Amino acid sequence: MTARLQVRDLVVEYRTRDGVVRAVNGISFDLHRGEILALVGESGCGKSATALAMLRLIPDPPGRIVGGEVLFDGLDLLKADDAQIRAVRGNRIAMIFQEPMTSLNPVHTIGDQVGEPLRLHRRLTRPAAIARSIALLGTVNIPHAEARIGDYPHQFSGGMRQRAMMAMGMACVPDIIVADEPTTALDVTVQAQLLDLLKHQVDTHGTSILLITHNLGVVARYADRVNVIYAGRVVEAASADALYARPTHPYTIGLLRSVPRLDQPATETLAPIEGQPPDPLDLPAGCPFHPRCPLATAQCRREPPPLRAVGDAHHVACWVAAHG
Repeated sequence: MTARLQVRDLVVEYRTRDGVVRAVNGISFDLHRGEILALVGESGCGKSATALAMLRLIPDPPGRIVGGEVLFDGLDLLKADDAQIRAVRGNRIAMIFQEPMTSLNPVHTIGDQVGEPLRLHRRLTRPAAIARSIALLGTVNIPHAEARIGDYPHQFSGGMRQRAMMAMGMACVPDIIVADEPTTALDVTVQAQLLDLLKHQVDTHGTSILLITHNLGVVARYADRVNVIYAGRVVEAASADALYARPTHPYTIGLLRSVPRLDQPATETLAPIEGQPPDPLDLPAGCPFHPRCPLATAQCRREPPPLRAVGDAHHVACWVAAHG
């Protein structure tokens, strides 16, 4: 099956006063039609930088995309001209940003911002775009949407702003939605409602979702495939079923063990991952996880492991796993 989106060896760097930080270090993955692919990992591992780089939204300076390809519908988005990338953003590929207060324009109404992709890409008149925006806000559970359509972002709560961002992302029924922590500010009931709404987009329109999240419960329920990222690299890639049934990389195992489970005794204590994520300005030699890994060997400390197959569509970057 041909992938709808192909990311190949993506590299993103940030220049700082202390040196160059490689936030994304050769990440590759495919995203197929009608699937939900989750990117998971600790804060700062490169999940959001990967998503921003795909749409050339890395601020320069200090950031820059220094390598790789992002192939969409025969076009390398990293080499596309300004007109081509503008035709894709918000239309064919939409992004639901993590911080709606900094993503929404404070001097434009919610209705104008939700309707902007419709006016720009679908050539709707302003009244038609507002009418469609009201329907979209109702879909994401904004109460009294018709009365709130003229409000400004500061008049919405944090959760309502996040829902408005989701409405904007779905406005043009894009081929791909990049959802960067789309339910962070929402209570669990509304989280489930909106994630079900994204799943409905997948089932109804064949939309592909790139879901960036810390919530492993959300991943278990909604994702088809999972890429686990550590220090800017994919360390394990598998179907969601395989990842939860047979986690193989020590980092993945640590993530799953640190999550409370209903099938464990109430007295069972969580097992946190020891240590801290590596300093991106001073990454360790070899496997970047080896300082925190209880199974690390001399080879782990010396050589970075490649991503290798350990099962059907299950890949792991780990020397210990490679040696069984």
